[in-house]
Amino acid sequence: MTSSPPPRATRAGIAEAVLEVLSERGADALSVRNVAAAAGVSVGAVQHHFPTRAALVTGAMDAVTAGFRARLSTALTDVDSAPRRLEVFCAELAALGDAGRRDAVVWTAFASRAGTDPDVREIHRREWALTEAGLQALLAAAYPDAGIDADDAGLVLAVLDGIAVARGAEGDERMSPDRGRRLIDATLAHFATRRGGRPAVTPPVEGAGLADEGRLG
Repeated sequence: MTSSPPPRATRAGIAEAVLEVLSERGADALSVRNVAAAAGVSVGAVQHHFPTRAALVTGAMDAVTAGFRARLSTALTDVDSAPRRLEVFCAELAALGDAGRRDAVVWTAFASRAGTDPDVREIHRREWALTEAGLQALLAAAYPDAGIDADDAGLVLAVLDGIAVARGAEGDERMSPDRGRRLIDATLAHFATRRGGRPAVTPPVEGAGLADEGRLG
């Protein structure tokens, strides 16, 4: 006879059950009742830690963030090279590792919730701002002559986020880990040869537009 898995009544155990429901069944299946069944506990036990659906999503994101930081800390142990530290950070954030796809599914659900929930949106904004600042520091250390600024970090972060979303939505079919790494390498490549910051953008001539371009044809 198959035995039932042991119940997980702690906050961490229930948060893990939230991750399972989100990653295996999708955001539509996320409910207190489904999480309780996955954790092997009562509905009341779930509500004690996560009283609302929004709290479930936030709890899942907290668990993903904690896992990301733990994996990153382990991966960066004894890594002294600034380019290598950047490489490790990018691979984790782009969800290229073993736990990446599950994390990407949860992150996408959290970002979707941020569009309609002001409290979740503030958490999303705060966490992403910290991530962008950390990425900027890593880029500046890896490419000290490139004049790295916040927009550089924003560009790389957008690429990493896009790769992670693709992996969460599609798995390896279109965005395999190898392809993700190639795209990251291509994004970072121009920093290696850039000196003194990004090229200045020439402002458009006042009054110029598509109509003027058409007259040149």
